[in-house]
Amino acid sequence: MANVAVLVTAAVNPEIQKAAVLKYYAHDAAFRHPFCVVEPSPGSRDAILAILQWYRILSPKLSVRVTSVTYDEEKHSVFLDVSQTFHIRWSPFNPAPARLLVRLTLRPEPSPEDPSKTIYVIAAQEDFYHPEDLTLLLIPPFRPLVNTALRTATFACKVNARLFGMFGYWTVRDGEGGRGVNLQPRGEPLPPVGENEERELQEMPKRDGEARGDKKND
Repeated sequence: MANVAVLVTAAVNPEIQKAAVLKYYAHDAAFRHPFCVVEPSPGSRDAILAILQWYRILSPKLSVRVTSVTYDEEKHSVFLDVSQTFHIRWSPFNPAPARLLVRLTLRPEPSPEDPSKTIYVIAAQEDFYHPEDLTLLLIPPFRPLVNTALRTATFACKVNARLFGMFGYWTVRDGEGGRGVNLQPRGEPLPPVGENEERELQEMPKRDGEARGDKKND
């Protein structure tokens, strides 16, 4: 999947990019980005291709590096941790690497070459950015301003939480009476033991007895 991400965003020529999108995306794939969205529908892949082509036109020297890949087999989801350097063609600012998380939802389909085999195509793509990384795509020098705004918002949350708590809004109370909570309650039942853990507990006395027998023989 790391190679797919590079091919569809930073291919060396438009032919390779188009071939990759047609091969790896479902014909009715969905796409979501902070600046645009494509709803799943017949032929929606064409709109995704146009977005990726415009992305490449805007940044002719776009570079993409996938730092990690995580696959959720149960949900057929792939998570890519990506670092990209996006520089708008006409921007006077120096580019800076921005980080984003890409979630790809896969869908099994019969292989067009051999219907007896199953392949997985991209049914949906979602791109997630932090505010400061999104700023790096457009106006990199503004990143310190965004960081300052985020820290200011954090300070405002702390002040407002204490202030409104004084007036009884979402106030933490001590003890187990009323709405209070004890973080270490006594008599609370233990979580259920898993099958593997139960088997391990049953085998422990046997192993301990064998170990004691070995010590006596020594």
